[in-house]
Amino acid sequence: MSAANVRLQLQFDLELAVPASVAALDHARLCQKLAELLGPTVIQGLPVIAGKQLAKAEVRVVKHHHRLDAVARAVARIEPARIVEAAPHLTDAEVATLAARAAARLPAAEADQAGYLRSQALALVNEYRLVGCRVDALLSNGKPTQIEGKLNLTNGHIFLDASHRQTRLQQAQGPLRVAVGETDVVLAAECSGHTLTGPVLDVAVKQLVPHRAALLARWQAG
Repeated sequence: MSAANVRLQLQFDLELAVPASVAALDHARLCQKLAELLGPTVIQGLPVIAGKQLAKAEVRVVKHHHRLDAVARAVARIEPARIVEAAPHLTDAEVATLAARAAARLPAAEADQAGYLRSQALALVNEYRLVGCRVDALLSNGKPTQIEGKLNLTNGHIFLDASHRQTRLQQAQGPLRVAVGETDVVLAAECSGHTLTGPVLDVAVKQLVPHRAALLARWQAG
């Protein structure tokens, strides 16, 4: 076997997203764990593959050794209250899940964080979570009316049944009182116009935050 006359170093930095249980290991155990996961397929396989490629130019691998190191990065913790502010439709268990899932990629700029958390919350739970409600409003002829509907806790939209397709509300009458059935919760909705299904009514998501517990309890009660 000829003596080696060139030393080649190859270095790759792999950014890993690992389970919390792995990230919590101390340095020595973290390195050991990753070495076990990589196994001979990677640790022994790379020199073999490199040798085959280099052999095309009559270069032989005389010997090799490897170095493995890993550093666990501290991940910013997301306070549950911040997630609730962005997505009050989530249950406590879902908030905890999102806090663990979203922390690794939380934007550094605080101005971008609320939007990020909102999008991640909707990716986690985007189903309709409906509670019965009653909207007090003025019809286009000026007469007061009460409209029964379903408030979607996921985005604040109020769904109306088919009987309101011909209902027309007075424009520019300001916020409309919304009472959530079987609770003491009172919200304010805005009417942004009318479609073939009737008035378009929405409650701002931020209004749901102070009443989250009562609203979720009502939704869970069915």
